[in-house]
Amino acid sequence: MRIAYLSRGNSIYDRYFLEKMVERGHEPHFISYYPDRRYEVEGVKNYFYDYNTLHRFRRFIILQTAWHLRKLLNVIKPDVLHTGWVQDHGLIGALSYFQPTISMPWGSDVLIRPYDSAYAMWRTRFTLRRADIITCDARSVKEQIIKLSGYQPDKIVIFPWGIDLKTFRPTYSGEIRKKLGWEHKQILICTRNFDIRVHGVEYFIRAVPAVLKRRPDVRVILVGSGPLEHEYRKLVNELNIDNFVHFAGWLDKSQLAEHLNAADIYVSTSLSDGTSCSLLEAMSCALPVVVTDVPSYFEWVEDGVTGYIVPRKDENQLVKAITDLLENPELQKEMGERNLQIANKRADWEKNFDILEGIYYRLCERTKIKEILNANAVN
Repeated sequence: MRIAYLSRGNSIYDRYFLEKMVERGHEPHFISYYPDRRYEVEGVKNYFYDYNTLHRFRRFIILQTAWHLRKLLNVIKPDVLHTGWVQDHGLIGALSYFQPTISMPWGSDVLIRPYDSAYAMWRTRFTLRRADIITCDARSVKEQIIKLSGYQPDKIVIFPWGIDLKTFRPTYSGEIRKKLGWEHKQILICTRNFDIRVHGVEYFIRAVPAVLKRRPDVRVILVGSGPLEHEYRKLVNELNIDNFVHFAGWLDKSQLAEHLNAADIYVSTSLSDGTSCSLLEAMSCALPVVVTDVPSYFEWVEDGVTGYIVPRKDENQLVKAITDLLENPELQKEMGERNLQIANKRADWEKNFDILEGIYYRLCERTKIKEILNANAVN
């Protein structure tokens, strides 16, 4: 199947989608107008542009880009157009009026961005209503899509993207702890990237001194990179916890799995999210979790059973949850084992991609039937 994949392309999950398309024998054509670094995958035909320099008149940049896309799609002739990031690439895809089109919100583009302005709300609603089908990764995201656009519930398919369970699994080697000199420490890990504030990493950092006051043997690994890293490093320095916090930087899948397996507890202080692949990766490595009360997390975490759920921005409750769990090693183990079972059952990327692939085939079949009906009507 020939798939036109229209997205920013700067997320590791763009790469995962494209890799899986190639692996399944499809012919993906990756189109991006994002003016920044984009992933390239072997076996994928890339069409990279910068919509800031592509056109002469900036006032009509979205319309001109949509016209450019329409001409490009006439050349590629894909069986389906798969769009991501609702307000930009999703909107461009909607304005191209290509069919069939899948709209795939990423999370914040329906949970947060629509409320930035009246224009952002219009872009969101137009894009969602133009889609032939919408996919999302959580029930809470589906509910938000319906609230925003009035889209038909039966045309919204929920599937968590999932993770590579062959890579993310309990495999402890001890090398990371040895390298850091933390063999006998209790380690907290956060793997949210430093690119957007909605990940709320600063709330976790601010809670660390209070955790250390109760548990001096605790150490912290922060995995990620991005424009906020300098700010986070400065905050760590101001709190005088440099010797207790390790910035691991950007890690590939195997390195990330190794770091997760070196930790005792996973922490996420995100302010908004869909189904978090970072959370699923931690669960699949049998880690207990402490997360904020983001609605989608309740679909994966049961408070007091597989982890602790705390109010967003509440550092006191965060500290209490972390320290209570640190002081109960047996509970840590029980929660981790339950999380591993959940991940193995529900978070397998290999199985979950079958759902998306089924959507592709269903849309193509529907398009063929429509073409036959139209041809018969003309005759």
